[in-house]
Amino acid sequence: MSGLVRKCIGTRNLVVFLVVLGLVTSHKIAIIGGGIGGTSNAFFLQQLLKDTAQIKIFERGDIGGRLREMEIGGKSYDSGGSIIHSDNFYARALTEKVGLKVKNLDKGSGTGFYDGKKFVLKLTGSTFKDKFKVVGRYGFGIRDIVKDAEKMLKTFKRIYCLQSKQVAFKSTAELLNSTSPDFLKRAQVSMRQNLKTLGVSELIQNELVAAAMHTNYNQELDVNAFVGFVSLAGGLVGDLWRVEEGNFRLPQKLVKETGVEVVKSRVKSVLSSSSGKGYTVTYTMSGDTEDFKTEDFDAVVLATPLHNAELELPDDVDIVKNTKPFQRTVATFVNGILAPVVPGQENPEDILTVWSKEDLFFSSIGFKGSASQDFNYKVFSKKPLTDEEIGKLFSKVNEVKTVDWMAYPKYSVPDTLPDFELAPGLYYINAIESAASAIEMSCIGSKNVALLLYQYLENVENVDFQTVCQEKDLLRFKEEL
Repeated sequence: MSGLVRKCIGTRNLVVFLVVLGLVTSHKIAIIGGGIGGTSNAFFLQQLLKDTAQIKIFERGDIGGRLREMEIGGKSYDSGGSIIHSDNFYARALTEKVGLKVKNLDKGSGTGFYDGKKFVLKLTGSTFKDKFKVVGRYGFGIRDIVKDAEKMLKTFKRIYCLQSKQVAFKSTAELLNSTSPDFLKRAQVSMRQNLKTLGVSELIQNELVAAAMHTNYNQELDVNAFVGFVSLAGGLVGDLWRVEEGNFRLPQKLVKETGVEVVKSRVKSVLSSSSGKGYTVTYTMSGDTEDFKTEDFDAVVLATPLHNAELELPDDVDIVKNTKPFQRTVATFVNGILAPVVPGQENPEDILTVWSKEDLFFSSIGFKGSASQDFNYKVFSKKPLTDEEIGKLFSKVNEVKTVDWMAYPKYSVPDTLPDFELAPGLYYINAIESAASAIEMSCIGSKNVALLLYQYLENVENVDFQTVCQEKDLLRFKEEL
């Protein structure tokens, strides 16, 4: 087809024209789930398949999934993933691509580490002063963790290079091992075991590291060491940011950017098509369980955790291996005035809990800012707070709103890591959450699934990861969306 024809009718119309003539194959793709994984997957699929991709997103709730908005005290906040690391390439690139703004976060005016009775450490937000306080309590052993986190972040960037070369992985284990064999090893040992191997003191483990696990994943040091260091990286290395308009806006904007069709519905099943090719999606657009519709697709992407999807899948899919229990997390937003957590002492902006023998009913308390009346706070806990518990924490309560959801996988070791490819043409983005759950991890899983699907539909051979992105290549590699 000549460049003149392409110029006259446009690339999109040209592809549609060729599809009609049967000269180009059109691919029907269903994405089950409209969170950051599903919406970024639609974006990556369009990049790879161009206009030959006919994509539908099935979402039973609002676009955004676990990225949600909470309004309290006249202000709006993220109730799901609220911070993003400065090295998270996909999250930043997609944010800028859809026209949203990046807001860099400062260190705040202080963080307190609370053991149920007292603050074992109070940081002011001043880098110089805080370094002396940390070294004074923990010694120079903290440097070993920082160096390890820096090394891990540097190595982690290899995944962007591999994906830019269109290397795809059928399982989470393959992805981790190909990025670095050390990553897969860490995913199979507990954070506490790994820290002991590094010679990190129990005091550092039980206070600084435990606080990071509590506030990021609501879990203890028995999580796998890979997710443990992902959690630590944000506090030790690099900077943090968020989408100024709210992180929950990113999936919404991705839907607009791609122009894909969104079907608000509950999907009942994804089963092999009677034609022997592709899959039949059965769904309902109402609460009526008898009002089901069916539609055939060439491929299906699952972009929602299987533990609560209530989804019937083909018999040959290993549901047990690929379904993980999730950690319940409750975010309680309170508009009011926080009472002194330690009597007679002023509260720091953020309060993180350390490992303690005390019966602590919250994991962390974050100061969100001033409101139309008094102040707004966000309290993380493993179960809903009672009125009595809220009354213990706050001297004045104007308004309370709660988000109660299964936020992250329960990270136990040793553990099997789910597959991205459940069957030919059937893929699972959330498999990556078994290694670590974060906005960027969802985007990486989403890009991997887009590459697998592209290779499957276009009959493209995968690239051997050992032939690309060596050390010398990484020195020249520049990340591009």
